[in-house]
Amino acid sequence: MIGDRIKRKRQAFGLSLQDLADRLEGLGIKLSRAALSNYENNKATPNAKTLWGIAKILEASMDYFVEERNVEIVLQGFRKKASATQTKVDQMKAFVLDELEKRIEVDSVLGEVEPKDLLVQITLEDPAGAEGVARKIRKAWELGDQPIASVSSLLESKGWYVLEVPDDPEFDGVAGYVESNRRPFAVSRKGIPVDRTRINLLHEAGHAFVACADEKENEKAAFRFATALLFPKERVFEEIGRKRDSITLDELLYAKKKYGLSMQAIAFRLKDLEVISESYFTLFFRYFNQMGFRKEEPGSKELMFQEEPMAFGGKVHRAFAEGLITESDAARLMPGFRVSAEAHGRIASSEIKRILSLPAEERERILAASAEAVKDAYDDPEVNHSGLVDDVIEYS
Repeated sequence: MIGDRIKRKRQAFGLSLQDLADRLEGLGIKLSRAALSNYENNKATPNAKTLWGIAKILEASMDYFVEERNVEIVLQGFRKKASATQTKVDQMKAFVLDELEKRIEVDSVLGEVEPKDLLVQITLEDPAGAEGVARKIRKAWELGDQPIASVSSLLESKGWYVLEVPDDPEFDGVAGYVESNRRPFAVSRKGIPVDRTRINLLHEAGHAFVACADEKENEKAAFRFATALLFPKERVFEEIGRKRDSITLDELLYAKKKYGLSMQAIAFRLKDLEVISESYFTLFFRYFNQMGFRKEEPGSKELMFQEEPMAFGGKVHRAFAEGLITESDAARLMPGFRVSAEAHGRIASSEIKRILSLPAEERERILAASAEAVKDAYDDPEVNHSGLVDDVIEYS
């Protein structure tokens, strides 16, 4: 309903009811905090001018507020600092809901089939059991025991929604699934080192796969799952050894560059696998603290892993190219969407359907003329700079 969507958008912007009322007054629309609360609780409906003002402030179209599409999600993990306020938590949840709604809309437009394989969460006696679950997932996903090039791409290829939220030091990640189709999602935040993004995403994804009988152990289990998936036990033993009395930072840095997880996460991994002792692990972390590595580690900026979610952007471009959405739709779904000059000359699906509906003789005449135009273009040295036609003939 209209009120629900006003509330969600307001929360996504981190505004209080009074903040919104003050900004509306700046547009010449005087409303009390109580009146806005009535709108959000669906006890009253804003008139067109008020809705226009709300849409302007919250950077949304007026259509947004009258759409009936409301996404319901089930959260399985939400990592934040203890200092995060309820307003901040509501803001992050609202942002995630809006982003998921966009992805579901594009999937619907493209006619994408919902995932058939529903994830099964396994209950563990203790966090160490996540090790075996990670090994099974690696086998099921045919990853072998090699480094994962891109966690984002891997999850997206398995049907996950992967999101980035604005950088906020009070927030780490969110995980859950869309209630209507059980589609899982994992969320990390922008502006952090790529090794942290990778562990964040797999930590959050881990909540979909593992949970402990004692809920207090769930975070440890998810972290164990993430590190095990990124750096398999067999590779740890082969590259670092089964038992070490000491280890150098250079060894940790080498493993970090190869497997894409932080030196701190690798140290945890070595402790969990009993490669190093608890006491040695404690000494290592004391050293990390002294060197300031808890805030910024060496080598993070040089990591070559690509962790920007790409699936959604590709789907928006595809939907636009196929004439299923307009350019304004694309810009609404993906702010910053731009169309190249060449793209404006694309043949829309409606035009293709029109051509196919023509009589055979007329259709063949149009296609023959198009083919001749293409041939002339390739024969023109001003167009065919690379000699592409000759190369195609030579190697065909």
